[in-house]
Amino acid sequence: MTLSSTFFYNLCFAGYFAGLGLFLLHLMTKRAMIRKAATLTVAAAFLTQVGGMITRWHEAGLVELAAAERATGLTLVGAQRFVVYTQHPPWSNLYEILVYMAWGIVFVFLVSEVKFRIRGAGVLALALALTSLGLASLTTDATIKPLVPALQSWWIMIHVISSAIGYASGTMGAVFSLLFLLKAKERITLSSLAAGTLVVNVLLFLLLGRWDKLFTTGVYKVKLLKEMGGELIPAGRMVGENFAPFYVPSPFVGSLMISTIVASVVAIVLLALKRKEHDTPRGPALAALAMAFGATTATVALIVINAFTQTDMQIAAETAKTLMPPGPWRLALQSAQWDLALFGITWVAQLIVFFAVLKPKEMRDLLPDAPRLDRAAYYCILIAFALVAVVLVTGALWAHYAWGRYWGWDPKETGALVIWIVYALYLHARVTYGWVGVPSAVIGVLGFFIILAGFLGVNLGWFADGLHSYGSS
Repeated sequence: MTLSSTFFYNLCFAGYFAGLGLFLLHLMTKRAMIRKAATLTVAAAFLTQVGGMITRWHEAGLVELAAAERATGLTLVGAQRFVVYTQHPPWSNLYEILVYMAWGIVFVFLVSEVKFRIRGAGVLALALALTSLGLASLTTDATIKPLVPALQSWWIMIHVISSAIGYASGTMGAVFSLLFLLKAKERITLSSLAAGTLVVNVLLFLLLGRWDKLFTTGVYKVKLLKEMGGELIPAGRMVGENFAPFYVPSPFVGSLMISTIVASVVAIVLLALKRKEHDTPRGPALAALAMAFGATTATVALIVINAFTQTDMQIAAETAKTLMPPGPWRLALQSAQWDLALFGITWVAQLIVFFAVLKPKEMRDLLPDAPRLDRAAYYCILIAFALVAVVLVTGALWAHYAWGRYWGWDPKETGALVIWIVYALYLHARVTYGWVGVPSAVIGVLGFFIILAGFLGVNLGWFADGLHSYGSS
């Protein structure tokens, strides 16, 4: 029996999930043997994922060979066959990139585990890796297709490898920065940190609710889907030569999102007023924080519930006539998979901070000393800065080879440049102005959201369509 790349990826997902459970168990018991077992489990799963990527590369090579031989009518041999067989690495479409990003996060985590041994980092790293693999599994098109001419270049090796490890390093730098903010009792209060997480929450809800449209319409929209041949495909219309997915309100979510925003704003104000008086919020501020967190939890839960229960969406007759494919239509996790991933990330951050507010001593005792967390974040972001510079240089050279110009202000090029500038500011502020600690940690966490904006906002065409877009949001 020939093992497919999907088999290896499913196996590594199970391994990462088991590793996550073991790291959580280690946080509760603090037993060294459990941590060692967790690390070995994750390492084994990582090697399994490497095996899956090698298998995927082989599968892609067979597709490229078949396409080349069909196009030329010749049987390729020798060096020519080798070049065609190896020119399609397993990171050329959205599905493969998501799998590869999970690989990069786990790789950087394992290196940091050997170097710094930051307790708690494994839980967050594996949660992010599993999110990336989960998104990959929900991607509608995971098939292998021959590379387009622009991607048929050896630059794809250096460029994409650098970006995956660079962005993964930046992500781990943000993880260590967040843990530093939790630990540094003398430099920042948990009231201030809780207010900061709620600010991010409000901005995310406004962004995904389409800003003022959320308040003027009172609805939150997700993709309408049609089940065909065991797969879910978007329903929509043709706009010119492009297919535009159709969005429908997710029942009752819009009003709940508005309530969450209002509750979060109230909590932010109360937390800000008392941020210097108490390390942890008390009285009305604590009650407002709990209400905001509860509302966020209810919103995310309702989106998921709708995804499983709305199996026969009713559309106005006049509108239904214009949609293809024809009904019946439904909602599923794929209707809002990217939104759910972002909601999930911020929800986990709020959960951690909320637990720290309720049990500050217990949470801080789980973490190593603040200087080690700050140092780990610094080294990760230093590596990210260097690798994103490689991404910019190799991307320019590749662009000249593929499109005849080095720089064209394509959205992805601009996004990578912004990420590099943010990390340059991080390093410059530390070296020149001595912004060690809280200021640099805040920039480190900000860098993670810049990475998300560059990846989701650009690769999926949220902010602008470009030559790097993998598909429509």
